[in-house]
Amino acid sequence: MDQATIVRLEAGSIVAPRPDKLSRIAQVLGISGADVFALAGYAVPSDLPTLRPYLFAKYHELLAEDVDKIEAFVARIARKRGFALVDDVPGSESSQV
Repeated sequence: MDQATIVRLEAGSIVAPRPDKLSRIAQVLGISGADVFALAGYAVPSDLPTLRPYLFAKYHELLAEDVDKIEAFVARIARKRGFALVDDVPGSESSQV
């Protein structure tokens, strides 16, 4: 993928990015394809996005600090119930509560 395409994607100039491009971006960045698809407004039927990208995609008015608090709260409840969230990794904001 050329740099101009990446710049246009980052700027939001491409309204509906092609799924193959989104998949390649996720692969190169080493992140969940479901997260990238959710941020781009695509539904991924076989996988759900992690909480952070879902919240940003669904609730555009949320600030990063709001999402941090929601993630920490959900992670705390999950640990209380005896399980860790997929995105609750050591060193992440949500695992430090």
